[in-house]
Amino acid sequence: MTAMAEPADPVTRSEREARRVLPHEALTDLATSDDPDRAASDVLRALDGYLDALVPTPRERPATDPDGREQREARTLTWVVVGGAVVATGIVAVALSGGWPAGLAIAAIWGLALAVLVST
Repeated sequence: MTAMAEPADPVTRSEREARRVLPHEALTDLATSDDPDRAASDVLRALDGYLDALVPTPRERPATDPDGREQREARTLTWVVVGGAVVATGIVAVALSGGWPAGLAIAAIWGLALAVLVST
């Protein structure tokens, strides 16, 4: 299990205003710059820095089943299917008293049990 990133503290309005200074200055310089390409790059860097400071780092997706309920349900289903197949095998073996019909019935029972387990 990997550690989750700490959530970033919310940015206050005054901090947001202070962080707007760099993009604002870069945009102002863009209008009067002799080198528009360099000035445009400065604007993009300032905007990237502004957005990186405001947007918290993405968190790891939280666990959807922290108490293991789904895992317990899957284990229970597995035991029910396998237990049912064992009981059905015993009934078929006693009722048909051996031979190839019993073998086919038992193979069908276990094939069905396997199909149920694979589909869940």
